[in-house]
Amino acid sequence: MLFNSITFILFHIFSILLYWLTKNLIIRQAIILISSLIFYAWHFPPALILLLISMVINYFLAIKIEKYNSKKILTLGVILNLSNLGWFKYSSFLIENFNFLIDLLSINYTLPKPNYWLPLGISFYTFQVIGYLVDVYRKEVKAEKSFLCFGVFKCFYSQLIAGPIVRAKEFLPQLKKVHSFSADKFLLGIYYVIAGLAIKIVIADTIAQFVDFGFTNTSKLNFLNAWVTLYGFAFQILSDFWGYSTIAIGLGYMYGINLPLNFKNPYISKSIREFWRRWHITLSFWLRDYLYISLGGNRTKHLRNLFLTMVLGGLWHGSSWNFIFWGAGHGIWLILERIIKFKLPRTKFFNLLNTIVVFHGVCLLWVFFRAKDFNNSLNYFSALLGSNESSIKASETLIFQIVIFVLFIIFFHKSLEDERFLNWSLMKKSIVSITLLLSILAYANAKLDFIYFVF
Repeated sequence: MLFNSITFILFHIFSILLYWLTKNLIIRQAIILISSLIFYAWHFPPALILLLISMVINYFLAIKIEKYNSKKILTLGVILNLSNLGWFKYSSFLIENFNFLIDLLSINYTLPKPNYWLPLGISFYTFQVIGYLVDVYRKEVKAEKSFLCFGVFKCFYSQLIAGPIVRAKEFLPQLKKVHSFSADKFLLGIYYVIAGLAIKIVIADTIAQFVDFGFTNTSKLNFLNAWVTLYGFAFQILSDFWGYSTIAIGLGYMYGINLPLNFKNPYISKSIREFWRRWHITLSFWLRDYLYISLGGNRTKHLRNLFLTMVLGGLWHGSSWNFIFWGAGHGIWLILERIIKFKLPRTKFFNLLNTIVVFHGVCLLWVFFRAKDFNNSLNYFSALLGSNESSIKASETLIFQIVIFVLFIIFFHKSLEDERFLNWSLMKKSIVSITLLLSILAYANAKLDFIYFVF
């Protein structure tokens, strides 16, 4: 059940109506939990069993961690969650590399690849619950005794599949309040949902068609085509994931629940460190608080810890060497920024220069993220250098969509970072909302899955 589908819209409207028709806290929690389980099972019902097992195990683990203040139980919890993630997401990758090494040694033996599916959102809900267990151990939050309340925290459908990754200390207290209906917050939620759908359908899904062709046919890309397609992917992945996160926040608002901001115009960053404070913000903070600090943070071998954090962050995104190279590239860049500590004068010109350099560096690293394998990455870099001869012209439609997205960022991005929509005049609210709705209808046939659904 995709956010950008009529089925989901009807499902959400029905859930919201049931939620606001009662003021009983337990019933409200039950409505959200049941709705979330239905939402998750819609794609592939057997995956719901895995989610429920994870929910039950982590519920009791947190209680035991709090009771005994046991690092051993915490370690057990982390191992169990990572083992579950590792089996479904990385076992095939590990077996494939093992078989490759065995073949190099001329040993006549091959491990069979496991035949299984990749549960939706397993990376997101695994990281979220590990953070919760660590917070309980650190005494930053109490173990939740209500299984119903914990279940909503674990699988609230607004952010279950692709985040934002919520913290228990921010989310659980909201579930324990009987929220009064706020027309302003509800309207704000609708605006976020409409804007998020517009970003996804009008921009991401349209650009995707050209990007997919480019990365599938690298030999047909000349210098200009390659760069335009690369810029296209940079804006596609931002608009796809930003659109999803915006919708998620809007859905939360409609329940009276606040979810954290996940994007803040990352392509205007003046350093790679700033980029990661603006891109997928909840993951960046998770990696800092639960991985980087656990490895030793700034206390010891901080450059090594920084590199390992980014490599593992890259691997979190996908089980391939390309994602490892992507994470390693960001790690090396962060290390160089810390070692060199070279600062250009803080003038408008040099700020712009920094922004251009960071943006293009991020775009080049996106090649590893998007390409299907390492050879495809090398072929694409070759196209970027102008190694191919091609009579294909750069798509005017793709360039137009990139311009549309840039204009959207200029005029609307700040309204998706706070509640300023509520201060607009009724005329402005109406014009903007109707324009976004019409654009969604005009591009409705371009609907695709969200990129981060597979992570």
